[in-house]
Amino acid sequence: MTTLKKCMIAIALTVTFAVPAGAEEGVYGDIYLGGFARDVEWPLNEPGETNVMVCNVNGPEGYLSVRMGPGTDHAEMRSFNRLAILVVDTREWYGHWIRVVEGMRSHTAGGIPQNFKPLPVTGWAHDGYLCSFQD
Repeated sequence: MTTLKKCMIAIALTVTFAVPAGAEEGVYGDIYLGGFARDVEWPLNEPGETNVMVCNVNGPEGYLSVRMGPGTDHAEMRSFNRLAILVVDTREWYGHWIRVVEGMRSHTAGGIPQNFKPLPVTGWAHDGYLCSFQD
């Protein structure tokens, strides 16, 4: 394999698996995303379960994978796009991976209210894709 081909593969992998540099902040319908949950909520709340929202994915069609274990080498259990709500347990944290105990949806990925929908899942998610929110 040529050096150029190796460099192109390395760049492609870096872009594919890059963690967002900054937290997404914005308004989607009546949902306000207010920054990384790990920075905004977790230090202020008692350790335990808290609701967070999926953010920092590439547009409404992007998604976050909840995996069987803390790392990309673990199998994907379920995927969630922007504005899905995950219940995480801040007592179970491994690096930037946090334990997910439940999922649900109350708005579309564009911020339009919809009927509450439970999305059962347990596993691990990277905290670079989880934001605090207000609705």
